Amino acid sequence: MIRRSLRSGLVAAFAVVAVFPVAAVASAGPAPQQAHALNSTPPQISVPAWQPAPAPSTLPAKPKAPKCHHTKGRAARHHRQVRHIRHIRHIRHIIRNHTWGHVVTHRLPLNVRSGPGTGYRVVGSRAVGSDVAVTCKVRGSNVRGNHRWYRLAHHRGWVSARYVHNLGTVRWC
Repeated sequence: MIRRSLRSGLVAAFAVVAVFPVAAVASAGPAPQQAHALNSTPPQISVPAWQPAPAPSTLPAKPKAPKCHHTKGRAARHHRQVRHIRHIRHIRHIIRNHTWGHVVTHRLPLNVRSGPGTGYRVVGSRAVGSDVAVTCKVRGSNVRGNHRWYRLAHHRGWVSARYVHNLGTVRWC
């Protein structure tokens, strides 16, 4: 019985040392702070042969992940410039390929509808005196004697020609 207790105790002690080797080695010698205080060299901790040596601190640092090119620096300026150039091209396209009209309602804003007629739902409005880009015209429902409706640029809706004074010739859709 004693032999079995000693054998299981020895196995348990070996398992503790195998699982916690640094704690076992560090507890074998003087405390690191005390050893460092006694002499000027830092303490040397011996590492068992079966345990890999600690990595030296002189290894090159892990390369950092590249920064997102949309957030900072020259790339961000580049993207702003590209957006600005696209915006300018978009405006030039509207000016070149569309006819401009001037909203001439009295006091109330002009309703923009989803189709060329008063039966279609209202999807927006334009203020009195604002300019609108007109793509083409169609025949729609009658608004005070005028059957023409203008389609706004970029499929934004339809407005009655009765309340838009166009500044050029509008083609038929």
